[in-house]
Amino acid sequence: MTSIKRLRSVIQSTAHHAMSGLCNVHPHLGKACKNIGIQKISVNLLEPGFEPSLLKITRELQLSTYALREKFSELLKVEKINIENIMKAYALFSFYKDSWPSSCYIEIFTQEGKKLEIAVDSIGNTAEELGGHN
Repeated sequence: MTSIKRLRSVIQSTAHHAMSGLCNVHPHLGKACKNIGIQKISVNLLEPGFEPSLLKITRELQLSTYALREKFSELLKVEKINIENIMKAYALFSFYKDSWPSSCYIEIFTQEGKKLEIAVDSIGNTAEELGGHN
C-alpha cells in the first residue's frame, strides 16, 4: 500500500521544484502557451504529453519537461514509492502575466483509488485539497 504521507511529500517537492528557477520548464512552456493563446496547460508527469496538445514542441521544452518527469520519478524513489502505483499524475501550470507561471497544481491518482493534490503559487505558498481543476 502506498504511503499517503510519503506521496504528499513527493507532490509537494515536485510542485515547489516546478515553480523554482531550478526547473528549466520556464520560460519555454509559457512561451508555447502564449504562442497558441492559452493560459493553462497540463504536463503529464508519467510520460510525454500536454493537455491541450502542443503542435510545436521545441527541443528546450522537450528536454525540460523530460527533466521534470525525471525529478518526479526520483522523488518517488527517494520515498520508496513504486511509480507503477501511480495511475495518473500531471502538473497544471497557469500563466496569467508572462512566460513564468502564476501557479502549479499537481494532481495524482494512485492504483488504490486515492487522489492527492497540491498547488504552489509563484512565491512558493502552498494550498492543498483544492477540489480539482478546470
